[in-house]
Amino acid sequence: MTNQPYSPDPRTPGYPNIAEPIAPPPPIADNTAQSVNAGGSHMESRNENYVDSTGNQVESQVEVYDNHNLSRANMRNWSTRVIYFVLGVLEVILGLRFIFRLLGASVSSDFTMFLYNLAHGFVAPFNGIFNDQTIGTHSVFELSTLIAMLIYGLIGWGLVALSRVLFAPVYNSRQQVVTTRRSR
Repeated sequence: MTNQPYSPDPRTPGYPNIAEPIAPPPPIADNTAQSVNAGGSHMESRNENYVDSTGNQVESQVEVYDNHNLSRANMRNWSTRVIYFVLGVLEVILGLRFIFRLLGASVSSDFTMFLYNLAHGFVAPFNGIFNDQTIGTHSVFELSTLIAMLIYGLIGWGLVALSRVLFAPVYNSRQQVVTTRRSR
């Protein structure tokens, strides 16, 4: 039985008789391989030509291309995403702290205390730079939180710029093209 969805038309020349077993293909008659290494890239190509059991000429070509600059670009993209994700989470936490302090959220709430305790480690280095302004009895305009958000944003931007420098593509002025042909 064949793997075709319908049986072959016996009137078509070149189809083997289904009752006969199909012989394995003969050994490869032509095997051409190339390997090129240029500018941080590596390419391998393999061509195979043979005649199958029904007399058809079969050509198989496989090319493998490894680009070092593409892997560097993927690493740069990954590191940029991670840095911006961490920065985004930190900015949201600090932004919520700023809004909760500005609106005078109750410190008896577990969520408010969790948020204040979580953000305290990130805001602590910036406390005392400016005096925080008290508005009313419970509201505080925290300049230290705004300064922390600004500084962490600049640090994140600097880390992304550093990753772009570290994982920049490597350009090489030397290029090489090799073509190999064999015929019998």
